[in-house]
Amino acid sequence: MKRILMMLMFLTGFAFLVSCNQSQTGTYIPGVYYAVDEQSRVSAYINVNQDGAIDNVLFDKPYKLTTMNVMGDDYELPSGHSWKDEATYLASYLVINQGWGDIKLDVTDISGMNSMNVPDYFAIIDYQASPSGLSYFSMPVDGFVLSWNLAITEASNNNQGIFEGVPSSSEWLLANKPPYTYVDGVYYGANEEHGYFVRVEIEDGYITDVLFDAITAVNSRIVWNNNGTPNDVSDDYQMVEIISMTTKQTLREEMILISGTAWFVQADKMRAAIIDKQTWDQNWQYFESTGHEYFDFTDSITIDGVAGVTMAVEGFRMTFEEAIAKAILD
Repeated sequence: MKRILMMLMFLTGFAFLVSCNQSQTGTYIPGVYYAVDEQSRVSAYINVNQDGAIDNVLFDKPYKLTTMNVMGDDYELPSGHSWKDEATYLASYLVINQGWGDIKLDVTDISGMNSMNVPDYFAIIDYQASPSGLSYFSMPVDGFVLSWNLAITEASNNNQGIFEGVPSSSEWLLANKPPYTYVDGVYYGANEEHGYFVRVEIEDGYITDVLFDAITAVNSRIVWNNNGTPNDVSDDYQMVEIISMTTKQTLREEMILISGTAWFVQADKMRAAIIDKQTWDQNWQYFESTGHEYFDFTDSITIDGVAGVTMAVEGFRMTFEEAIAKAILD
């Protein structure tokens, strides 16, 4: 209910602005424009009416086998709003202002960066210098700016509407590439001490898949011969332990961690983080405890990159580093 009331207050304020400018026209080229920022995967749909004014903006982003807009309230942000609500909120502002208006951004210079040191995002709204109503929008804004810039470029002959002072979509993509070239192929890494192993696939120079798994015992039993007793030194009494083995990915929901999540869920989060960064990000911080490495979630970069991976991670790190080393050109 709180979210609905806030949205109504926001849109009511925008309605007042519209009423002051009912005959709004523009100088954009009429048409429908669509673009996707390749790195963030945020898409922008912009409709320009016959009067040259923007009358509709829609942002979206893939999520697993669906999209953020389809997920709706089922994808909640830390702010308590849904991704869809915040994206709609920003889109409404852009329609009313026919562009980014008085929005100011805090922009990080990404010149010379690569996947080893580039931040997860390069732009957030400077709320102190921007219209107060924008505080509802809490997400990093880089994907929205870049997809908008790509689309609006096609709707203008003089760069009207483009948000200046930010990297281009291609520059942002380049900054997220690894500082070395991967050789296409399938590479494996294993760590006997922890029982972990990994399969890394590389296509067209990019990591396209990472499958982590680990060996685990599911049950064990003791067998012995019945021809004597342990204390009978003259007998050939033997005790043998038989252990049945499987893998943690195979167990799926049967392998539940202390956190309450399944092992494979956290392994898949690790997979997604590596594919996103195209490497094991050296900015991810971790600490050692009881002989294991755990991510340090007091660090914001680590939170942004691998939130939800609460189990020990040295097995992931060691096996991935072994596998990816085989794919790097000297």
